[in-house]
Amino acid sequence: MRRWGRLAERRRAAWEVAALLAITALAATARLWDLGAIGLRGDEAVYAGQAAVLAGDQELKRYFMLMSRGNSNFLLYQYVLAAVYWLFGVTDVLARVVAAVFSMLTVPVTYAIGRTLYGRATGLIAALLLAVSGYAIFLGRLALLDSTLTFCVALAIYCGARWVCGGGDRWLYAFAAAAGFAVDAKVTGVLVLPVLGLVLLLTHGYSRLTVRSVAISAVVFLVCLAPAFYQLIKYGSLYFAFLGDSIRRVSHVPWYYYPRVLAHYDGYVLLVLAPVGLVVAAIRRSVGDIVLAAWILVIGVFQQTYPLKAFNYLLPLVPALALLGARALEQALGVVRRSWVPAAAAVTMVLAASLPPVWTAVHVDDYAGMREAAYWLKENTPPDAGVMTISQGSAQYVLAFYARRDAYPFGRFRLATILPGGTVVHPSLRSDATPRDWVVLWPPRLLASGDVSYLVFYTNAGDDPPEDPIVRSSTQRQFQRLVEDYGGELVHTVYHNREPRVWIYQVTKRLPQSEIAFSVERDAMRIEGRGFRLNAPVSLYYRGEFLAEVQADERGDFVTTVPVPATAGPVFYLVGVDSAGNYASTTGRHIWGDIAMEPDAGTTADVEPPPAVAQELGAANVRGE
Repeated sequence: MRRWGRLAERRRAAWEVAALLAITALAATARLWDLGAIGLRGDEAVYAGQAAVLAGDQELKRYFMLMSRGNSNFLLYQYVLAAVYWLFGVTDVLARVVAAVFSMLTVPVTYAIGRTLYGRATGLIAALLLAVSGYAIFLGRLALLDSTLTFCVALAIYCGARWVCGGGDRWLYAFAAAAGFAVDAKVTGVLVLPVLGLVLLLTHGYSRLTVRSVAISAVVFLVCLAPAFYQLIKYGSLYFAFLGDSIRRVSHVPWYYYPRVLAHYDGYVLLVLAPVGLVVAAIRRSVGDIVLAAWILVIGVFQQTYPLKAFNYLLPLVPALALLGARALEQALGVVRRSWVPAAAAVTMVLAASLPPVWTAVHVDDYAGMREAAYWLKENTPPDAGVMTISQGSAQYVLAFYARRDAYPFGRFRLATILPGGTVVHPSLRSDATPRDWVVLWPPRLLASGDVSYLVFYTNAGDDPPEDPIVRSSTQRQFQRLVEDYGGELVHTVYHNREPRVWIYQVTKRLPQSEIAFSVERDAMRIEGRGFRLNAPVSLYYRGEFLAEVQADERGDFVTTVPVPATAGPVFYLVGVDSAGNYASTTGRHIWGDIAMEPDAGTTADVEPPPAVAQELGAANVRGE
């Protein structure tokens, strides 16, 4: 009998391992499928660029600083990615593969938590729920920090659960190490410490703590925080400056923002099952239930009350939600250990309900075309050509990563900006309003100086259906006006699924409005013009009659000298018109003052031509008329 019992146990263990491997393979497939179809987003490009710098890419040092502008990370993910880059080279796909591997490995860790707290059935169901979570898949396919953070948090919870459930002190030391790595991945990883503290308080587990175990755990935790300490020592003053910028960031969203995000990306499987599991946990109140409740309470309350919110911040809670959902299913299927039929039916229903959000997560095409736009810029523009694009603070780094071009943002945000070369520009924080530095201050400066020569407009919405507006936000409208004011000439369009997604414009003037002025010295009139079309001919007219043609330089400026017209006077207009219709005019009142040179008999004072007339004068001059 004992022999048959051992064989049965081995058979169950083999099936358990096979099921876990199948679930993990399913998770890997969803996270790795066609991973490079769309290029990196802004934050992804920042982390990939930082990892490339760590791996020794000297060229990218110009664009990426080894410091988080938002105080969100201490570069654990970047160090891991840098090791991969050192072995295989710098690519965008590898950046996502590393994040996907962390996301995939969180599945067996979640299984281990479930098995430790409740048993093998709950562990396998929780692993399945996490494997097909559209939200976890979506974030697992992005080169962001959240999948690494979630893996470290789940690993810490597993080690803490093993210790709470009677394991030796080595599990407490392992928890301390995992907690340290969680902080290295993202600062919010420190929340695993109050999670364990709350568990110890509610289970009276603190009675097992000794001075020796606490001291060793503290040392292990601090040793694992060595990368963070190194950054603080090297960039201490800058870190606290970034902290001052970051703590003022606020998201104006409704209280149900995170449930809405989870429903959007994940569907309603976890949103329905997790509350049921929470009720079961409240009734049973086992050690496992207390662990899950503390996990959700500490991290959930923090994220809900923290004023800055983002779509990716909820990921460390998803394994806990999967465990609660598994708890509910396992309780509902009380016969799951005696018959495979209910279990098979439950798995089928979960997979069917999860298929639409999984399909959506795998086919998200935000930022489509930006990588291709960067490649076009790299191949078709001078190496010193600067670029500006719409951004919430990071999108410009996509162009820097792929094109190796100086890139600048356009938009309203509270993040500091790392200019090419490493200069840090902090946002102006004089009020509660979002700073407008990169809308009204920096763009004119960079365009006037010639640091920006190309403007990149992109949208996440194509023109199908045709009535779907390409321009949706005020920032997009302001950027379009910038393109118009600086004579943006469309030079390339990037299509995705036969829809235009990115438009590249070349700047043709350095000022939004052309300017002209003249001075008189003896019998010569010295004329200066600014803000005309770059390298374009400019026709000069006085009193409506052609005076001269000059060539604007590479900045759109010119200086020329002509004889003073015989009928010159303070009431007559000097007009300059270039080949694109940009014009400027001025009179001589600043020279001759109110003592007018009398106009010829039978003439009247000249007036400034309207824009249409000025453009026609310029066009006629180009045609040689």
